[in-house]
Amino acid sequence: MLASLTISSLQSGIAPTNEQVAHHFELSCERVGLIVTLASAIRIFKCVSRKIHKAQSVLEFIGRGTGPIQ
Repeated sequence: MLASLTISSLQSGIAPTNEQVAHHFELSCERVGLIVTLASAIRIFKCVSRKIHKAQSVLEFIGRGTGPIQ
């Protein structure tokens, strides 16, 4: 769900609002059965941040690049 939000933002050229990101994050967590707490959200966003910094491109980050994300 977060990848689809990213793709949509790239296609439209408009950054999502904080509310849109929060909503998609909550839906994503619910879908995999996670109960979101402040601590778990911080851990998830730190992990995502590390993956963003390691990715060669946005397409690689969202899983549409040439190789898998490590």
